[in-house]
Amino acid sequence: MSKNSFLAVFHSLENPNFDTQAFRLIFVKAAWKAYTGIVKQSISQSDFQNLLNPLFISLFVEKDAEIENNIHAIRDLFRDPEEIELFFSDTFYIVLNHYIKSFYGTIGGWDKIIALTSAIENFIAHVAKRFGDESFFIFEDALINALELLRQRSETITVLNTYYGVPIQYPAQILHTDKQSVIIRVHPLQETAAILQNGIYLLKNDHIIHDVYASVIPMILNGERVLKLSRFDQLETSLFHRQSIRVQPQEPYLFTIVHSSITLRAQVYDISIGGIAVTSQHPYSLSLLNEVRLVFPSEIMPQSCDMEGRLVYKSGYEGGYKYHFKIFPTLQQEVDLSKYIARREQEIIKKLRDEIV
Repeated sequence: MSKNSFLAVFHSLENPNFDTQAFRLIFVKAAWKAYTGIVKQSISQSDFQNLLNPLFISLFVEKDAEIENNIHAIRDLFRDPEEIELFFSDTFYIVLNHYIKSFYGTIGGWDKIIALTSAIENFIAHVAKRFGDESFFIFEDALINALELLRQRSETITVLNTYYGVPIQYPAQILHTDKQSVIIRVHPLQETAAILQNGIYLLKNDHIIHDVYASVIPMILNGERVLKLSRFDQLETSLFHRQSIRVQPQEPYLFTIVHSSITLRAQVYDISIGGIAVTSQHPYSLSLLNEVRLVFPSEIMPQSCDMEGRLVYKSGYEGGYKYHFKIFPTLQQEVDLSKYIARREQEIIKKLRDEIV
């Protein structure tokens, strides 16, 4: 996407509930929040707004405005390209959320949202001067060439989504390729999961050496629904590191962790026969490999709710924290847990089938 292309998207933001003036205020507030979170000795808020307002005008209002000088003025506030990229990324995360909310109660906004997301990504690459690195384009060319070869041979590829933790995996037929995109035909369940998640994974094979994530846009081709893939991202680690299916519960049930004499509360995120992930807003001081007692909610384990576990990983999650435990069920607990997982998996698949248009 060229500079003129992402500017064309920025200049065409509109929908029935979109307020340009409110959008300007959100953009300025988001940028100030991002800036003060990165730069410790910042300029004054009024000076910052004086620099940012011309950039907003050149990005979203005036089509003939000189954008590069305005970008240069913002770039001078930061020490290196990494800070610049982080600043615009954080700013647009907030801005994009506001833009998406403006579509509530309307139909047909996804194409505009996807176009804006792509434009933001390319604008940030332009500002951070990442277009000098050709490695991404070499990867994308090689991937599309490999997919075109498979198309000519009438060979399928395996694609994957997860829906509430359940893997949705079917073969896909490659229908068409061009320089930047690929069109595939997939199973209706796969198509629905991919559309709901705005993306799909292409699993590695003899021609694709890494798993790849791609953004998707549904479209009609010769009277049938298909998926158009673009914005490919190579994954360095394999998607198949889990040994068993994980499912997310119908609701985030309350979960108890007992360590020494301390009782901690969390909510169930997902569960498998070998582990469980829980979330909390609290930064619990549990060390990795700590042995703990886990008390499962009765909705998951109707009998013998206590189970031994060990903390194996901690991560951030939506402003809070996620704790990952390896579990050691007894034989009966494993049977009960397997029944819950199988039942929940069927509920999730039924929910996905109900989403099929």
